[in-house]
Amino acid sequence: MLPAPQETAGESAYRSIRSDIIGGRLAPRSRLRLEALKEHYSASVSTLRETLYRLSAEGLVRSEGQRGFEVAAVTQEEFQQLADLRELLEGHALREAFRKGDLEWEGRVVGAYHKLETMERLMMTGDTSRSAEWKHYDREFHHTLISACGSVELLQAYGAIFDRYQRYQIVAVIFRGKPAAQEHRVLRDAALSRDADRAIAVLHQHIAACVAHTVQTGRLSSASLSPAPQTLGMQDKPEALTSVGETAWRRIRADIIAGKLSPGKKLKLSNLRDDYGTSVATLREVLNRLTSEGFVVAEGQRGFEVAPVSVQNMRELAELRLLVEGRALEDSFAHGDMDWEARVVAAYHKLTTMEAGMASGDRRVAELWKKYDWQFHQALISACGSQALMHLHNAVFDKYLRYQLIALSYRGRIAADEHRALYDCALRRDAEGARDILQRHLRGGTEHALATGTIAA
Repeated sequence: MLPAPQETAGESAYRSIRSDIIGGRLAPRSRLRLEALKEHYSASVSTLRETLYRLSAEGLVRSEGQRGFEVAAVTQEEFQQLADLRELLEGHALREAFRKGDLEWEGRVVGAYHKLETMERLMMTGDTSRSAEWKHYDREFHHTLISACGSVELLQAYGAIFDRYQRYQIVAVIFRGKPAAQEHRVLRDAALSRDADRAIAVLHQHIAACVAHTVQTGRLSSASLSPAPQTLGMQDKPEALTSVGETAWRRIRADIIAGKLSPGKKLKLSNLRDDYGTSVATLREVLNRLTSEGFVVAEGQRGFEVAPVSVQNMRELAELRLLVEGRALEDSFAHGDMDWEARVVAAYHKLTTMEAGMASGDRRVAELWKKYDWQFHQALISACGSQALMHLHNAVFDKYLRYQLIALSYRGRIAADEHRALYDCALRRDAEGARDILQRHLRGGTEHALATGTIAA
């Protein structure tokens, strides 16, 4: 991971520690003692603490309160969740990339495959001296295959999931030899012939075999030891992370989502220091973190500004949310019990109460309306059984929610009827029907928000 130009000490430490965790140089369950990290990564204790909280939010570090931090454990459950999510995102992106890719894309695919094949030939002779390059080129090949999909949001989500997935491969020292090499060749050939169905079938085989091989090594715990990554949605829950930087991150992030910090607004550190009660140095780390999430844009020496909004980005978020939430609905409907049904019923009751207020023209309840809209959709997928899937859904929902709050568009009876239909599908476990309704709900909501004229082209 190459350092970004003019990056802060905190950003440099974040990139280095993250790379060392994914690369296995910081082993699972290793204690992360701040004084030792200070010497190794040349950063202050306060900067390192904020960095570890940030990595905790990504699921790579475990925060243990007063006892400090440790590298997150590797577990069979999480690896399977990451594998399932990787297959969902990569399969969807492959189909789009095969449809949109041009000759330049084909050239990149062929070039990436050549580098990977060269490393795999070495590995099959027993030469593991360049195994780090092999994993690098494996990542590059898969990313190149989907690089023409046309969605920045999809590529970013996939990249984060792939990194966590690859950590498991590195920890378990996985190389399946000739079968994996043959699967990569088939993926290359399918790309050149634009055979998406074949590629997706091989991808399923490729990932399933890797998971099975990794589990067979016995290096993974069978019990999940790491808590779910922290995310910021519309939920009511106590602060899990209490550092000054973490509090500032949550507040600034929430104000961007709510539109209180408007798109394109310059974020002057001196003003933010007064508004959020924290130091300039901490704010700089917070804004870098928000930049990595896509809520802030860094402009080098010119500072930071709130990320702009665009028609293209909103549509990308809607399609990504449809993909992720649709899968979560399917899994949740299959596994939901009576407690899950009760959560759905309770969340729907609160939402309909707020929708009645909105329908009467009372815009004072708009914030509560969006809060209960989030809670309803969250309740619908809460039995999906995958922390990784829920974590990604929350992140995408927050970015989509920002557009809704900027436009503050309410579709009235249409949206209320769609919520009712989703509620009915949940109680009768009709996942296919729910996915169709969700598609109408998201695409209709997107076009309605864009029609307000508040989103720049």
